[in-house]
Amino acid sequence: MKKLEGLIAAPHTPFNADGSINFELIPQQVETLLKQKVVGAYICGTTGEGICCTVAERKAVMKAWAEAAKGRLFIIAHVGALSIGDARELAAYAQELELDATSIVPPNFFKPGSIDALIDYINSVLVAAPKLPFYYYHTGMSGVTFDMEQFLEKADGKIPQLVGIKFNYPDLYMFQRCQRACGGKYDITWGIDEWFAGALACGAKSAIGSTYNYAAPLYYKIWDAYKAGDQAAIEKGMSKVCRIVDLLVKHGGVVGGKAMMKIHGLEMPTVRPPLTNITPEAQAECADTVAAILAE
Repeated sequence: MKKLEGLIAAPHTPFNADGSINFELIPQQVETLLKQKVVGAYICGTTGEGICCTVAERKAVMKAWAEAAKGRLFIIAHVGALSIGDARELAAYAQELELDATSIVPPNFFKPGSIDALIDYINSVLVAAPKLPFYYYHTGMSGVTFDMEQFLEKADGKIPQLVGIKFNYPDLYMFQRCQRACGGKYDITWGIDEWFAGALACGAKSAIGSTYNYAAPLYYKIWDAYKAGDQAAIEKGMSKVCRIVDLLVKHGGVVGGKAMMKIHGLEMPTVRPPLTNITPEAQAECADTVAAILAE
């Protein structure tokens, strides 16, 4: 199995003031990631507000990213949905567009009650995209918190498209066990930006995150410091990461991250309900502060 190496951004979906998607910004997002040496994009996930979009909108976003990236980024499409029919339609379209992989956050209302039920659910979606590799999205936000080592051991051979896990869970012990599961064959990509250095120390070779949209060079510097054994530089870099995440927490997460994209000339002032927008003053604080942190 091919394993990812490097940073994969989880891009924001840009909305206009009226709530419609601003497709004109997506090519600019692609170029912004490429300039920062990002190797891939995980689209329509948590940061991309995928579950707040219609199936038609998510398909249009997939197409826009496919056309703009033109094979220059590894594109993983999140296709999870509450309706299995919606998830199948999205997975089928990802395959039609010849994207690089699919991914699923499991349903978070009627949840799978066991690992076996989760495997059955995943296979019932992936029947629509049998040719694409699949990354399971493990996040506490879903409320589905099975042990992922046990999931891999049970899913091995039962989910033919399974290649790895997008591991967005604050448990480096489980992360390490997943890396060793089934002889180490699966690609376990780290997903919590503020724990980046810890994941490197535990063997991470790739990471998917929202702050890589605007701060990827900071993380690559931390990575270089780790390879060089420069503990002081690691600590300095991670201090900046934590200050950026503090700012995100202060301003509501996704909407704060969108405001930070202004440092790259991308205006993304709005989010979809039930998320709430922030004031122009707060948007300016996000952009100005992150720019200052990165310039230090």
